[in-house]
Amino acid sequence: MYSLYTLMYTTFTFDVNSVYSEPMNKLQSTMATARKAYHHGDLRESLLEAAETMLEEEGPTGLSLRKLGRELGVTPGAPYRHFEDKDALLAALAIEGYRRLRAELVRDLGSVDDAEQRLKLAGTGYLRFATSHPELFRLMFGWMPSRDIPELCEAGDAAFAAFDRILQDCADEGLLSRGVREAGLLAWSAVHGAAFLLIDERLELDDPKPSAECILDLMHDSIWSGIGRR
Repeated sequence: MYSLYTLMYTTFTFDVNSVYSEPMNKLQSTMATARKAYHHGDLRESLLEAAETMLEEEGPTGLSLRKLGRELGVTPGAPYRHFEDKDALLAALAIEGYRRLRAELVRDLGSVDDAEQRLKLAGTGYLRFATSHPELFRLMFGWMPSRDIPELCEAGDAAFAAFDRILQDCADEGLLSRGVREAGLLAWSAVHGAAFLLIDERLELDDPKPSAECILDLMHDSIWSGIGRR
């Protein structure tokens, strides 16, 4: 059976010209750290660190291997020894993003035994990741490489395997009113939509910058009424 990630990966798009602005000194600080790491012999990691900061500052259109090379003070060809082109660099960023997303999904699960609450905590982690890394989140779900990159799909599937596992636990405990696949589609659609509304600042709430926990508190009962047994 296809995972939820495989089913929905191509559903969401975004405007690549959108820009999430942060102070330029953050970019300069990251570049300085990356240059130091490079001089200790780890150019690939330095490129990824600098690329993520540049992505958050300028969006994907402002990111290039040559520009990264200049910022890190290396020869123009040096970045290409690690990433053959921009697609390879973006894929590496997205792969790392999915690894970190999975970590956020499962971060607090050990604190509760109830599967319904674990689902809520996973949703909170999802929103927390999106709001902390908005342009990386857009890249992960809105960008499509020009060629097949199996590692990218594998990383996405691995991230959502944690989500699938929680839903299966809910089903095993007799908590779901729907099948795992349908329940997952409904729950993910709700949380994923809320994530984009948050990072696009389209949610009209009393708090102009609501936390992930606040949003899940508002959403969970409605989500569970659609997929769970009461």
